Amino acid sequence: MKQMKKQKEEIKAVIFDIGGVLELPRYYIRKGKHEFSGIHERIARTLNITSDQWFDAIDSLYGKAIVGDISRKNFIKGVSKRLSVYEKKLVSVIKYCYKKGMKRNNQLYGYIKKLKQKKVIIGVLSDQWHLSRESMFPEKDKRLFDVVIISYEVKTRKPHPDIYKLLLKKIHLKNPFIKPSQIIFIDDKNYNLEPAKKLGMKTILFKNNVQVMQEMGRLF
Repeated sequence: MKQMKKQKEEIKAVIFDIGGVLELPRYYIRKGKHEFSGIHERIARTLNITSDQWFDAIDSLYGKAIVGDISRKNFIKGVSKRLSVYEKKLVSVIKYCYKKGMKRNNQLYGYIKKLKQKKVIIGVLSDQWHLSRESMFPEKDKRLFDVVIISYEVKTRKPHPDIYKLLLKKIHLKNPFIKPSQIIFIDDKNYNLEPAKKLGMKTILFKNNVQVMQEMGRLF
């Protein structure tokens, strides 16, 4: 007796990270075994200070900013005071460095527009603070997405399970019948994918556009 071929489960939602997925570093810095985009190093260099001085200045404030425990205004005020740099100059330098250090992933955005034509729910789940979000995810791009969860706006961040549960709740507001297994979450860090897997979502580790689109093609 012939074995019945298992039917592919219909994908109804695709969720993207921003930094490293929707926005790509223009260049990488290698340090030991790790690669990173060097935004903070670029900010320090542009301010004519050392990386250590920059990281000392943002210290706990940056962690608070990512989860919305400090306002945009108070973050800038605090760092400005620690570095003796005018607030307007600090904001200008930070935004300039994000613009120069990162680039919009236009190829992936083009693919997203095709997914929207298939009536797939498109979303964003990303750890960002005020100025990174303003620089990398402007309103014109935000309007393309049906579900948007930014860490500082919801007071929690990846990989805490709460942010993934919130994602499911927001998707269910759009379609209460979607199962976690019908959702794909794409991130460039494995540890951010694990909680999504535990909740039953399909996941893709972003390496490059070709690889992601091939993996998506196998799932659709």
